[in-house]
Amino acid sequence: MQHQRTVEVSRLRVDEVGDTLLVSTGGVHPATAAVARALPAENGRICVVMSDPALAYHPELGFRLCRWVPAHYESVRLIAPCAAVADQTGKIPAQVLSDLLEADVVAPDGELVATPGGALYVVSGEDGSAGGHWLRYRPGRPPLIAGRRFPVPEWERYLNDLPDPGIPELTVEQIPAGLWVRRTRSPAGRPQPTDLAFATPVQPDVVTLLVSRPGDPPLRGTDLRRLIEAMPATLLERLVVTPYGDHPVADGELGAVASVAANRTLRVRTGLPLQMAGRGQQVVAIDSEGNPTWIPFAREVAWRPHGGGRILSWTAPADQLLPAGAAQLMLNERWVVEIVEAGLWIREVNRTEGASAVRRLPLEAEHCTVVIGVGDEDQAQPSWRSVDRLLRRLPAEVFSRLRLAAPADAGEWFADAMGKGLRRVLNGLMPLLLTADGRLVDRNPGAPATSVGRSPSEPTEHEQVPAGQSSAGTPRRGKAAVDDVSTLLQYVDQIRRATAWDEEPAPGTPAAAPAAEAASTGEVVGEPGAPAVTSVPLAPAAVPQAQPVVSPAPPAVPVGEGRQRPQQERQQERQQERQSAPVSVPVPVSPPVAVPVPVAVALPSENAGPEPPALPARRTSAAPAEGDSVEKPNEEA
Repeated sequence: MQHQRTVEVSRLRVDEVGDTLLVSTGGVHPATAAVARALPAENGRICVVMSDPALAYHPELGFRLCRWVPAHYESVRLIAPCAAVADQTGKIPAQVLSDLLEADVVAPDGELVATPGGALYVVSGEDGSAGGHWLRYRPGRPPLIAGRRFPVPEWERYLNDLPDPGIPELTVEQIPAGLWVRRTRSPAGRPQPTDLAFATPVQPDVVTLLVSRPGDPPLRGTDLRRLIEAMPATLLERLVVTPYGDHPVADGELGAVASVAANRTLRVRTGLPLQMAGRGQQVVAIDSEGNPTWIPFAREVAWRPHGGGRILSWTAPADQLLPAGAAQLMLNERWVVEIVEAGLWIREVNRTEGASAVRRLPLEAEHCTVVIGVGDEDQAQPSWRSVDRLLRRLPAEVFSRLRLAAPADAGEWFADAMGKGLRRVLNGLMPLLLTADGRLVDRNPGAPATSVGRSPSEPTEHEQVPAGQSSAGTPRRGKAAVDDVSTLLQYVDQIRRATAWDEEPAPGTPAAAPAAEAASTGEVVGEPGAPAVTSVPLAPAAVPQAQPVVSPAPPAVPVGEGRQRPQQERQQERQQERQSAPVSVPVPVSPPVAVPVPVAVALPSENAGPEPPALPARRTSAAPAEGDSVEKPNEEA
């Protein structure tokens, strides 16, 4: 009563804001004014906004409103919380105003929630005293229910026909954007109107089915299927399934479970749609505490029954990326950035090995997952500088939650190369491995340590690789170049087996002694004027060495057989031979490139064979990282 006496003596103020009237005593709250400006206009009805429903008892109200009602408008929508609920005296403010103006008055019977875009929603009371509806009061007649939302979307009438699924563990309630299905017993208690579920914008042609709640256990797939199967077809046509938190369903993917239950293709969002300040409406990932974290690049996914999903709506992760297809952008002429639900997939153009595991990775609120490469060891490395630039151009909230992964089938060498090429982004950490069944696992701590940027099976500078085989054990693409090397080796072997110019070979002797001497010194000695052949000396180490093929030394010639020459003459002739022949120089090699076989530097044109074909641009071995000093392979020397 003290409050009503204060209202009576205060001067009433009526301000016109567009098609809305603001009624107050002493000033207007900024939030109330913001709601009044966002309200849409109704045909033949004016909106009257009051911060206190008791203002309907003010004696000046009828006189001040007669300028608009019924002169220009036939009815009034009273925007005041619980204006259709009786007060302590038994009076209903909306009914009193209707009798005063002799016009229809529409008022809420509960608290009001204003959503982005100007929509108003009536919240049900906790004790069930308020039904959560707009009620239409007419002079001398009982009230009528006029919906729960303003403006009224076309799909609201279909929600009234939705039967109760009859699941005790499940609660299905209405929210401004549609329906919310969650567990009945929640550790957080009953949701409040300040929950983000009530901030989802209302769309006139879309019914949002909000699934689960942050911090609650996931729903059972069978319970969700029973709810969707009970929905009418007119509602399923407008349904958009929306997860509220990570892992909303316990036994399956949300899109797969919902599409099978509806027996039709359904639109499934990747997060909760919210109105962001300065960025418009965005789909946002929500963590276990109910807080927004980051904006996924994939907004909606179209799920088919038993057919998987495809990206339906997306946003570009960075500027200056040309589109290459549906949810695909060009990183350069050879690599593409594909937008997936969990984040990004950077791969070669027309390479999709392991696509099922990457594309079905679920979204996580705490991580933006970026997968690089395909599930095959036979692949090239991307330009790590371009990838680094792309990752650093991502939004700040995305970059802070970045998580890099490589397909496990790509091999340990690819993960090592990624760790070195993106070491500034990883900050000393190593990327995760994506298994074929879609699990992200840490690298095996018991695995043998390998140098960054080199394949685990790539040989060191002291190891040898058989001709025709790559370091990974698979045939190389440049097989023609390896065949040319084999031809050169055969020529070198013939030179080793040749008889010295100053000696006559003994019967049955296949090679001369100088060949054995050259093998022991690491040189290949041939006829005068023959080309010099360089070889890589193998350092004495525990690694097994590939020994050169050396013929056994000829047996000693008995006295009296063959031509005898003084020892001093033979030494002078050998000295002249060494001065006339070119000197052999070892080829310096820096790790991690290994030279497996000795290769001739110069070769007569008549014995060189056909011109070797051009080397392919693609390699099976890992390319060195920036700043590494590496010599060219022998094929390109």
